[in-house]
Amino acid sequence: MRFGLKVNPAGWDDASSWAAIAEEAGFDGLWTGDNLRNPRDPAIAVHDGPTIIAGWAATTRRIRVGLLIANLVFRHPTVLAKQATTLDHVSGGRFDLGIGSGVWPTDHGMAGTPIWTARERTERLAEFVAIVDRLLSGDVADHAGPYYPYSLAAMTPGTVQERLPLIIAANAPRALAVVAAHGDGWVTFPGAATEAEFYAKSVERVQALDAVLDGRRIRRLLLAYGQIDPWASEDGFARLVQRYQGIGFDELVVYAPKDHERAVFDKVAKRLDDYR
Repeated sequence: MRFGLKVNPAGWDDASSWAAIAEEAGFDGLWTGDNLRNPRDPAIAVHDGPTIIAGWAATTRRIRVGLLIANLVFRHPTVLAKQATTLDHVSGGRFDLGIGSGVWPTDHGMAGTPIWTARERTERLAEFVAIVDRLLSGDVADHAGPYYPYSLAAMTPGTVQERLPLIIAANAPRALAVVAAHGDGWVTFPGAATEAEFYAKSVERVQALDAVLDGRRIRRLLLAYGQIDPWASEDGFARLVQRYQGIGFDELVVYAPKDHERAVFDKVAKRLDDYR
């Protein structure tokens, strides 16, 4: 099992501190999100995700850094592909790119776009991911698709990594097909579901993904938040790892703890290798 730490920092001091903690503890990945505001409380500080990643990329040495999850509501895929390439260079080839379709009305509100139907959201995800995949591979041919047409693209310089990993957020069958077609990894998260509901759905989704992957192995990431509480106790963390590893997940991404959760986090971090 691999472990990632997701941080939505209040400022650079906070971001820098958690990066040092994650590297020292031996976390495999350091992640941040891609929202322009907190969807529930606009008074909570939110910083631009790619900019935070650039800072981490320049000031860390070992840990992989990544967006979880780049929100296609905010930008054209040509822009994200260029950002990803730049972040890959700044990090020296340690960048992972998560992509999702965005679900919060506040995302659409700040982007000035109407809220899409479920069908349009999936169609956009499929076209967007295919474009990013194609551009990162060096194919800059013009594209005349329905949502994201472009021409005269250039991807110079190319990525540092031979293939920059694409990790796609998906739950529904058609979105899982996008994962199978283009993804190096798949990420899922509970949202508003209870842990029991999410676990049952995760079993179904793993089976559905296996069916469309047809034997191909990819990374499977669980973003633990909401009703999944990794910091209730050390034993609870161990049970969480075993429970989801047992149905095929090989990466657990946890949020940086709140003050009252820090004691458990510190104990887990000191013996992270024991949980692998």
